[in-house]
Amino acid sequence: MRGIVEIIRLIRDGAMENRLFFLLLAGFAFFPLYTGMADLPFWEDVAMRIMLLGMAAMGLNLVLGYGGMVSFGHAAFLGVGAYCVGISQSFGLMNGWVHLLISIGVCGGLGLVIGYLALRTSGIYFIMITLAFAQMLFFLFVSLEMFGGDDGMSIDRAEFLPFDLYEPLRLYFLIWAMLVLVSVALMLVVRSRFGVTLRAIRNNASRVEAMGLEPLGFRMTGYVISAVICGLAGALFASWQEYVSPDIMHWSRSGELMIIIVLGGLGTLAGPLLGAIVFLLLEEFLPEFLYLVAPAYAENWMIIFGPLLIAVVLFGRGGLMGMVGKLRAGRRDGDGS
Repeated sequence: MRGIVEIIRLIRDGAMENRLFFLLLAGFAFFPLYTGMADLPFWEDVAMRIMLLGMAAMGLNLVLGYGGMVSFGHAAFLGVGAYCVGISQSFGLMNGWVHLLISIGVCGGLGLVIGYLALRTSGIYFIMITLAFAQMLFFLFVSLEMFGGDDGMSIDRAEFLPFDLYEPLRLYFLIWAMLVLVSVALMLVVRSRFGVTLRAIRNNASRVEAMGLEPLGFRMTGYVISAVICGLAGALFASWQEYVSPDIMHWSRSGELMIIIVLGGLGTLAGPLLGAIVFLLLEEFLPEFLYLVAPAYAENWMIIFGPLLIAVVLFGRGGLMGMVGKLRAGRRDGDGS
């Protein structure tokens, strides 16, 4: 009973502290009302992609933002989670709930192995080992001809009984519910003693060790939780896309997740989701904007996108969440004067 009360207190305090984040989640819940009235089903699809990449980025943010571990291989967990669905279906297993459990189990085990080996090192060596594992898995799936090889494999939308996910809105709300579940779980993890210790290790591992705590165990736990969340996002990604290919686990996808986190705000709960919203909206709107002002350069929209990201990193310390914090502080100062 005392444990339940403590969890409720943590959720209440976390919700008060992360109001913007919960507003974003509420916005996603009501977004289909707008798209339904305006007859814009395409934007429901964009919103689902934002939620899935945001969920994967939130998983990576646990090790990168809170743990200070620059992992360049988290796209591998996203891909393995997706392939768990594809391979299960090729053997006749169509139950989506079982797919999720398999993805969580496989990605957790894989995270344990990779984390155990990679966390023996630090700095550039840690980055290179995580990248090497990701590339090994990428080329493994490229070579598996029985699962489509380089061309990937088409799959059916998994059966999440009793829900029929061929109704697009049901898939939308399944992804949203999973995002809320992951968000609340991450908020509890970050606010727990484990989360506090993980941040302390990021700031000064030697001091934590001197207090009698073993940093490796905390880092390992954070790494496995992070891998499980990315695997869960990957499994849902496969059902959403109805297609799986090795491209989903290419190293550039890990870079994309890192950009989303840095853009939104490293080490914040709302940062990855906010970063995913801005990142994917810019990806949608910039080509159209360039097509209007300079049609010949519409395909080169990255010319604008790159400098925009650099400007946020250089001048917006803390990413978009840092800017939001400054605006709030400025408003408080204004009210005070």
